[in-house]
Amino acid sequence: MSKKFLPVLLVLTVGSLFVAFQTQGRGGDNPKTKNEKILRNVGLLLEQGHYSPKNINDSFSKQVLNRFIKELDEDKSIFLQSDIDSFKKYDNRIDDEIHGDKLESFYAINDSYTRRLNQASQYFTELLSKPLDFTKEEQVLLDGNKLSYPTTDV
Repeated sequence: MSKKFLPVLLVLTVGSLFVAFQTQGRGGDNPKTKNEKILRNVGLLLEQGHYSPKNINDSFSKQVLNRFIKELDEDKSIFLQSDIDSFKKYDNRIDDEIHGDKLESFYAINDSYTRRLNQASQYFTELLSKPLDFTKEEQVLLDGNKLSYPTTDV
C-alpha cells in the first residue's frame, strides 16, 4: 500500500471506531431495541460523521416524516387521509426518537401501512374474482402529485 494512503486509512479507521463505540459507556441513554440502536447510530453519523452535518431538529423531523410517507405511498393509493392526519403527531418527534426517545413513529406508520396493504389485497382479490366489464369508458389518474389521499377505504 502506498504511504500517501496510510493517513487516509488511519483517519477513516479511527473515525469509524469513534462512531461505532460512541454510545458505549453511557448507561442511561442507550437505546434498547435493534431499530432504536440503528436510528441512534444513523443520527450520530448525520450529525457528526457526515461531510455536510445535519441539524436533527423539529424541521428535520418534518422532512423525514414527509419523505418517509411519500416513499411508502407515492401514488396515494394505500394510506387514507385519516392515516396521514394521525401521522402528523410525529412531525416534531422523530428528532427526539433519533436522540434516544422510545421509537414509536416507525412502528405506528408501519402498522398502518401493513393494515392498508392487507385491506387493498382483499379488495383487489374480490374485485378480480368477478368478470371485468370493458364496455365502460373509465379513466384512472395515477399521478400522485395530482391526487389527494382518499377519505374512505372503499
